[in-house]
Amino acid sequence: MCFDEWVRRDVGTVYVQMFDVALANRYGEPSGLCVHSKTCGLALALEHNGDLYSCDHFVEPAYRLGNILETEMIELIASPQQVKFGEDKFDALPNYCRTCDVRFACHGGCPKDRFILTPDGEPGLNYLCAGYKEFFHHINPTMQTMCELLRRNRAPAEVMGMYAQQDAKLKQATATVGRNDPCPCGSGKKYKHCHGRQVN
Repeated sequence: MCFDEWVRRDVGTVYVQMFDVALANRYGEPSGLCVHSKTCGLALALEHNGDLYSCDHFVEPAYRLGNILETEMIELIASPQQVKFGEDKFDALPNYCRTCDVRFACHGGCPKDRFILTPDGEPGLNYLCAGYKEFFHHINPTMQTMCELLRRNRAPAEVMGMYAQQDAKLKQATATVGRNDPCPCGSGKKYKHCHGRQVN
């Protein structure tokens, strides 16, 4: 996974928006990306004729706020219609999302992508949900470590040194392991189905 390469070599020098957003959400800071923010409504779309819409993914009659040639833009942005649009991102989440252990990171994704049913048949699930869950679960241990570094006023990039030590120990441990032996990383898988795949 790209993330696994990044945390070993590129933290602090290569900035990947998705990783930055995940770290911000884990740390309790605003994500800076509407897709994974609790609410939205600040990325409006302005057409050539002055029409203002709630979002560039919702340039449809139902989401037209008005025209800036007729009404001040700030009034349209602060209108009850737009405020409700932004708050609906959270308020319209199905219960499946509200009880999800990675909702703090995902927040249901973009409303434009919420068009499938939850496992219990409730509408409004993001069609990218399974991928988001797998991704956020995968990066969670590393993000927790990076947040702990931040809380101690240390650079998140220190995680690269931690991984270097961990990888060196694992390399040493796998030097004599057999293909069908349990992987030394502790995953519970056979070596050939875990870290052994990387060397075969």
